[in-house]
Amino acid sequence: MSMENLCANLRRLMKKNDLSIPKLEEKSGVSRATISNILNGKADPSYSTLEKISLALGVTLDVLHASRPCLKSLRFRTNKDTSAREKAAKETLIYTIYDNLNIYKQVEKYAPKLTLPNFSKFPKDPVEAARKLRKTLSIQPDIPITNFCGHLSALGIKQFFFNFGLSKTFGVSVNKDDGGPAIFVNIGTANVERWIFTMFHELGHIILQPESYDGQIQTEEKHSKEENDADIFAAEFLLPVDTVRERVKGTKNYSFINKVLELKKEFSVSYKAVLKQYCRAYSRDPSDVIPKFQRMYGAQIHHDFKNHYEPNAMSKDHFIFEDPNFRTCIFEALKNDDMEFEIAAELLKENTDLVKEEFDRYIESYVEVGLPF
Repeated sequence: MSMENLCANLRRLMKKNDLSIPKLEEKSGVSRATISNILNGKADPSYSTLEKISLALGVTLDVLHASRPCLKSLRFRTNKDTSAREKAAKETLIYTIYDNLNIYKQVEKYAPKLTLPNFSKFPKDPVEAARKLRKTLSIQPDIPITNFCGHLSALGIKQFFFNFGLSKTFGVSVNKDDGGPAIFVNIGTANVERWIFTMFHELGHIILQPESYDGQIQTEEKHSKEENDADIFAAEFLLPVDTVRERVKGTKNYSFINKVLELKKEFSVSYKAVLKQYCRAYSRDPSDVIPKFQRMYGAQIHHDFKNHYEPNAMSKDHFIFEDPNFRTCIFEALKNDDMEFEIAAELLKENTDLVKEEFDRYIESYVEVGLPF
């Protein structure tokens, strides 16, 4: 056992869970003197002591002993740390990302064979890159994107959706060197519109800025060029400027709010994304148009737009946020008797009986098209 790993992991997990030594003593039954000695590398704790601590922290013993993962092609840009808990949560996220990628690698041999685009040949201009991606996926400019996860899977992008435990980090991505390209979306904050936008914002980084995948957690200004370009790419892919221009053409002032909300609903984006695309279409200033919209709409419904308020927010129940290729890999492993149903259910985070029922339907689909199984 590495005492250095144990000390670092215990300190990180205590900060993440906002547990002081006295609080951990109360939860685990391990004396504060023992906990302090472990944190300072002055004790070689027994198995029973570590078991009590791991139970109190809600983790396995393996987590306490784990080495810090090395992800050389990670892109993790975030706001400045505001607390020890937030810093520890960011470190914990690295472990979670690493574990998720390793799980995917175990079943990746069953992934469908895909003809993938060469992103290195895409334009570096975000608008042109977004337009090329639509053409690559055979999606016309005026057609709303609906199968978000399916399109990313068709591009060979792995996807993971979970609560990061962070309020201001919406997405992270990993490139090829560490088992990617992969996108991680924080569904523990914001809203569905943000989750969808984050998926393609991170894709923008993968396509436009492959050199930015340096394996480091870095603080980045909100309006940096890399962030702005990724925003423009995501907005143009989800809701092309030309489509906005065509839909808004001839709209009178009194119906502008309705037109924005219609576009928002049809293209599954936020109202700000619609307004920013409108500003790009007509060379308007977002810092003028967005507050004006908020005042006009707020006067109607008496809302001040605080706390990231989203008008006519979409329900997550209308979408499935899951990598379809991963599910296919699991069912192919089951079909080849390389996995138990209990393991499959654990990986899919579903009830075992439900997985068995879906697997039966999966096999039936093979029979219906005359494929051997």
